[in-house]
Amino acid sequence: MNVRRLLLTLAAVAAAVFPALGARHETSATPVWVPAWYSPPFPPTANLIYNDVRVFDHQTVRQVIRLDTTGQRIRIRLSNELGLAPVKFGAVHIALSSPNGITQAQTDRPVLFSGKPEGEIAIGAALVSDTVDFKVNAFQTVAVSVYYPGRLAPQGHLVQLRLSKPGDHTADAVMPFIDLARAPSIVSGIEVETAAPRDLLVAFGDSITEGACATPGYNLSWPHQLALRLAKVREGRNWSVINSGISGNRLLYDGAGQKGLERFDRDALNMPGLKAIILLEGINDIGAGSTIDTDTGPRSAADIIGAYKDLIARAHERGIRIYGGTLTPYTGAAYYSAGGEAVRQEVNTWIRTSGAFDGIIDFDQAVRDPAAPAQLAGPYQCGDDLHPNDAGYTAMANAIDLKEITSTRAITAHR
Repeated sequence: MNVRRLLLTLAAVAAAVFPALGARHETSATPVWVPAWYSPPFPPTANLIYNDVRVFDHQTVRQVIRLDTTGQRIRIRLSNELGLAPVKFGAVHIALSSPNGITQAQTDRPVLFSGKPEGEIAIGAALVSDTVDFKVNAFQTVAVSVYYPGRLAPQGHLVQLRLSKPGDHTADAVMPFIDLARAPSIVSGIEVETAAPRDLLVAFGDSITEGACATPGYNLSWPHQLALRLAKVREGRNWSVINSGISGNRLLYDGAGQKGLERFDRDALNMPGLKAIILLEGINDIGAGSTIDTDTGPRSAADIIGAYKDLIARAHERGIRIYGGTLTPYTGAAYYSAGGEAVRQEVNTWIRTSGAFDGIIDFDQAVRDPAAPAQLAGPYQCGDDLHPNDAGYTAMANAIDLKEITSTRAITAHR
């Protein structure tokens, strides 16, 4: 009898306690939207290299993207933030894809905007799609296909796009293909709904962050490889990495995208879940300021360091940790000069010794030639004496201390 009373008492206690625990669990597991991929908006540009395309004419364009996060639902962001004219689109689809843009037909989903497949993006605006039921695992590739029903020249980040024959081929698994070209994409972000928040790291920089010279389609930039490293260790499994690099970008002057000082908030600080930033930028300021046809005049170490101090202060105001990457060698590059090299060395010395950043990532040391430290090591460069190759980007990713960048210790005191 005493045992029966004891069991009844325990059952009553359980009934009172377990609902409360369940409620707390339900609250903590409220789904959240996290960035799974991002591409900084881009202003209008002229054709820069052979096979650049700027005009689409009643055709579909397809972009292959690797997502960084697992989820059951997605949202897509289209941008005309830096455009000069409204952008009309007729349809958008997303599907799991091979690296060459052939999609898995059973995964294809139309993407709607306020319930409609078509839309128009006003000048200076962006559109976020309705929620799409779309299961994706971390590091899977998807294809986002956009149909342009008219002739237009949209403004967007220059990426590798597959261009179709005329018509809406957004739902085609094998798109009738006419060209593979570097062209503007209005797709600027994909968010994934996850069961719990994730910590976000933004890699902010220029072409060496974006991944220029890496083998196309294999996601071998150092931020992509960093994300893979983080996923394999306990302290990194709750982290996502966003690549906010723009080829040709500079800290102090517009040109290839808005200058770093101007785009920093949008392309880094305003990202939901942001906990840390890795900054690797400045070599284009130095190089472009050292050529005969410069549009800026020579850039001093004080100029670059002043920009760093500004970005550090803005990150610290938000409670965000910011890590400084040393500038990699560029001896032999098209815009190399002895004066510019002296500036690079002075900047790197400041990064290493000032204590202004929350930590240092010595990319310079990771890829330089031990026998000629002012040059990229031969096995690590792609032939232009400026950009790393696949192996070079691997060395850069491996130079990052995972425990350091996922640290929760307080940010560096202002200096």
